[in-house]
Amino acid sequence: MDNNNHSDHSPSSPTKERIEIRDYYLQLPEWGLESLKNAAIQQRLPRPRSLAWAILLNAVPPPNQDIVSSVQTHRKFYNDLKLKLSMDPRAVIGDDPLSQNDESAWKQHFCDNELKALILQDVVRTFPDELYFREKDVQDIMVEVLFFWARSHSHVGYRQGMHEILAPVMFELYLDRKFAPNNLSDTLKYVLQEEYLEHDSYMLFNSVMKGLERFYTTGDVVPTSEGRMPTSNVVHNPNEVVRYLEKIKDEYLVPLDAELASHLNDCNISLELFGIRWLRLLFGREFPRSEIPHLWGFLFADGPTLPHIHFVVIAMLISIRNILVDPDAGVVLSALMRPSPLSAGHVSALALHLRRPLDHPRPPPPPPPPRHVAVPVNGDWSSEIPPDEDSGSEGVAEGADVARELATLALLRAQLPRAAARLARALPRPPSAAAQPLRHILQLAALIQCRNHALIDVETALEAAEGQSTTQTDTRKQIVPVALPLRRGTTQRPVAPKLKEVQLKVFNQSECKPSNLPFMDPLRSRTE
Repeated sequence: MDNNNHSDHSPSSPTKERIEIRDYYLQLPEWGLESLKNAAIQQRLPRPRSLAWAILLNAVPPPNQDIVSSVQTHRKFYNDLKLKLSMDPRAVIGDDPLSQNDESAWKQHFCDNELKALILQDVVRTFPDELYFREKDVQDIMVEVLFFWARSHSHVGYRQGMHEILAPVMFELYLDRKFAPNNLSDTLKYVLQEEYLEHDSYMLFNSVMKGLERFYTTGDVVPTSEGRMPTSNVVHNPNEVVRYLEKIKDEYLVPLDAELASHLNDCNISLELFGIRWLRLLFGREFPRSEIPHLWGFLFADGPTLPHIHFVVIAMLISIRNILVDPDAGVVLSALMRPSPLSAGHVSALALHLRRPLDHPRPPPPPPPPRHVAVPVNGDWSSEIPPDEDSGSEGVAEGADVARELATLALLRAQLPRAAARLARALPRPPSAAAQPLRHILQLAALIQCRNHALIDVETALEAAEGQSTTQTDTRKQIVPVALPLRRGTTQRPVAPKLKEVQLKVFNQSECKPSNLPFMDPLRSRTE
């Protein structure tokens, strides 16, 4: 069971006493809003942690008010939403299943099925080393929650990365139910009802997305008549996330560390290259997953709009400053593209100091990073295995694997073309034995700079080219192309699927909800 004794990772606060709140015991004033905020800052939130998150995010009131009534209202709202967005098109008299009219319920039905299939492709790859997310019922709940949220938020829709926000939320709800003792109060018995896991997942996910949805918007881009988003080479205004990162650089990084900001600029490394992933996934890939609930609690302590999330971005950059000032741009980019070697506790403490330096002292330098990483095994987030040990993900690039692959590609992209050009200049007339290998090297150097080929970007949370116009020539804002890995034991080259960065148009009509998922699974990617 996950206890709350994480003193080695807890940010210190000289003005606040350490809060001790009992698990599964809604005692006041310990479970009051201010006490929960202090506990979250100290990274000592009790269980049910999902309820503490809901209180911090203003989804439900503290225990001194009517929690049961609030939770009941949220569950009824989700039932009503599903009913509103679920209608059998066969009940619409005179509607043609082959109609291309935007007002057709059948067209809405087929578009909804396509959206669910799109979401499913991401869901089946969620945390491949965690058995809980391999269960069909769990995957179905995730698809339902993400689908109905996207349908009810047409200005955002569904975008890749949202499933990695829902997964930790849903896992906390699951663990809170799993570890609950038998002698629960009537209030907690109602809050932790097993049959309402989907309803509560939507409630909590929706609360988190109130602070994150601005990072998923696409500026002034609108879906095409077919309901798809234009590709990233279409000229449009920068996204909110790009503007936000530019503001972080200009208003916070430059005043705090002008030398580091200038060095990143000299290396042609813009904040959106890595910051989009940091913000959209709420730093979910930057730290071991065992630390993410504590970091999220720290962020949620400020309320649902996450007003101080920029201090975490700055704290992460300053914490690894000694690496980021390296003269080799490849080393700098590699450090930013892979998971942080720091603890979430140190980053939180530094962010708290940057926010209120007079109230919170600067934390001491972090200890050297451990040689192993924590990953969940069979529902236990504290299990540790060496990073190179087989995780059983069957070749699916996810989490730290993706980050390592992108870091390797970033190094190749930064160094291979330059090295190949120097080699070609040094050998204007290469020996016959070296001519063909040199030609191959030059071809690889050209390929790695090319964006329009059969490779796809598996890390669309790194969409640094979203705000890029077709006339730009600055290569620092190009997406790194990544090839999908093969399953073990196969030699057949993978067929590049369609781009997954798709947002389907939301119509006024509703769709028919079939009785079972998946609705469309052309890749047959569901893990049974």
